[in-house]
Amino acid sequence: MRLSDAKPGDIVKIKGFEGGCDDFKCRLDSLGIRVGDIVEIKSKAFLGPIEIKNEDIDLALCRGQAEKIIIKPIKLRRP
Repeated sequence: MRLSDAKPGDIVKIKGFEGGCDDFKCRLDSLGIRVGDIVEIKSKAFLGPIEIKNEDIDLALCRGQAEKIIIKPIKLRRP
């Protein structure tokens, strides 16, 4: 499952990053997103950014970035 597939209210664990671009992984690391982190999906625009909360940090990631982040669901939002 990818971060872009998660819905607002979901809590997920970062399992890894797709793609071989080290710049992307370094950028995420500098933003505080690392393998093993547990994040909450705060909001998700239809074609816009995905807002997540990682500990005390709120971040907005573009959809392209979110599609490269592999996750494992921890707690899914109930419909």
